[in-house]
Amino acid sequence: MVRATIRNAFLLLLAAGPAAAARPELERELSVLMDLFYDIDFDAARAGADALAARHPGHPAGPFYRGVSTYQRWVAEGMRSTDTYRAFEADLDAAELAARSLVADDPAEGHYYWGAAAGFRARALAGQRRFFKAVPEAAISVKHLKKAISLDPTLDDARLGIGMFHYFASRMPAGARPFALLLFGETGDRKLGLEEIRRVARGAGAARMEARTVLSIILAKDDEADWSGSDLLLAELMGRYPRNPLYRLRRVFVAQRRGDLEAAVGFADPEGTWLAKLHPTVRVPARAWALYRVAECRLLQGRRNEAARRLEALEVLADPKDLRDWILLRRANLADAAGRRDEARRLYHRVKDRAPAALARRYLEVPFPAGPQDVAPYFSGY
Repeated sequence: MVRATIRNAFLLLLAAGPAAAARPELERELSVLMDLFYDIDFDAARAGADALAARHPGHPAGPFYRGVSTYQRWVAEGMRSTDTYRAFEADLDAAELAARSLVADDPAEGHYYWGAAAGFRARALAGQRRFFKAVPEAAISVKHLKKAISLDPTLDDARLGIGMFHYFASRMPAGARPFALLLFGETGDRKLGLEEIRRVARGAGAARMEARTVLSIILAKDDEADWSGSDLLLAELMGRYPRNPLYRLRRVFVAQRRGDLEAAVGFADPEGTWLAKLHPTVRVPARAWALYRVAECRLLQGRRNEAARRLEALEVLADPKDLRDWILLRRANLADAAGRRDEARRLYHRVKDRAPAALARRYLEVPFPAGPQDVAPYFSGY
């Protein structure tokens, strides 16, 4: 229970976007830099972060955004490189040290970046499922972001992390809420959290795109099921950041969840020109997920020959990562639909990953297509 609570509530705190910096020129630079991050332009984003650090020595923004750049690279490389992760930790340590120093001259901004660094560290630890190390960092983040807002109520961008805490903590099981109270000094508030996130999303600050991204995820959750609201945000983000496949692939998922499988296939477009725009590091996993979503849609539409062709094309791609067990599950579905129940059972038993394995157990009880029509959940990777 505690493990699930940590993952589903506290550690969904993303590092907030840049503060409304005291220096207007810094704020303008950060807005440009954030666009490079969201568009997954690795090289330009890294160069921009280095230039920011050189132009504003001693300010935490430089090492903080170097850390964001290093983290992006680490994730894109498959979260495997120890050297890259150590560089990320060093960047965040430098950002926190600079933030502590800044507190003396600009307390609000100093606490803001202190909280942002702790929040991003929590995010990275959670990505590795190191939940019990991540929770204290999340608590530190919330404490400093609250302090920043108390010192400067106009610091709207800092409200994003607070809003995310309020929202996700409110979704915790009732029995786990004392745990939140112990660590954070309060429990969640869904309505307040949503309003805080929407406030940042409506604003003109550099964190507005992060807030819109977060809101698109929240609205596509079962608890909210606001598919049209999520799709509207994703359409904007997909158009603004064509090199970022995450917005397109999340939009595919939202279309599937609202039952518009043809729209989902159109957005996925695994042979489309959009793939050529992607950084090589993300192109293969993005195409793999696009192929999988089309196969899934065609299977649910009863177009099984096309689904089989898509799965075959998917299996030859190098290292589809999270997709292996989903491919097995859908191959078993195809065998079920063709009346090959023994083959289907063997394949279902080979599915081990938690989410597809849960579906496989249901199909062992009720064969496809009479069984569940669920689609793969949206992953934070691809």
